[in-house]
Amino acid sequence: MGKTGIEIVKAPIDEVISDLLKAYADEWLAHYQYWVAAVNLKGVDADTFRPVLMEMSAHELKHAEKLAKRIIQLGGKPVLEFDKLIQTSGCGYIPPPADPTNYEQLIKDILKAEQCAIRFYSKMVEKYRFTDVVTYELFEELLEDEVEDEQTWEDFLAKL
Repeated sequence: MGKTGIEIVKAPIDEVISDLLKAYADEWLAHYQYWVAAVNLKGVDADTFRPVLMEMSAHELKHAEKLAKRIIQLGGKPVLEFDKLIQTSGCGYIPPPADPTNYEQLIKDILKAEQCAIRFYSKMVEKYRFTDVVTYELFEELLEDEVEDEQTWEDFLAKL
């Protein structure tokens, strides 16, 4: 990123990068959580949930790409080793239920991850509102997406 682009960031750059890396790791793990759940799913409703899981997996990967771009703009590097994703993550990883037909548990686990992301992004929006407008807007966009995802899964859970 250019000199002026960095100069306008009023927050400590290392701290911004650290928060972005945490979000980046969470988005990668969410992408994998959705993807592995989709390929592992079995049962009568698998064809209903599989496309939704795959679509959300793609959305989470897109989020990780946006976060990586911002990390690089600020002079950082995305997490380069998969084993470091969980260490860097704030929300962690919840594997799919052992029973691939347990849709209720799957959805509850997804909701737990989405709610963790919502809480984190909400804090980041407040933190960077006046100190880093570009990062603020990125976190605001991600927050909006996660709130929408939470509603989707709450609606599914209510129909089970």
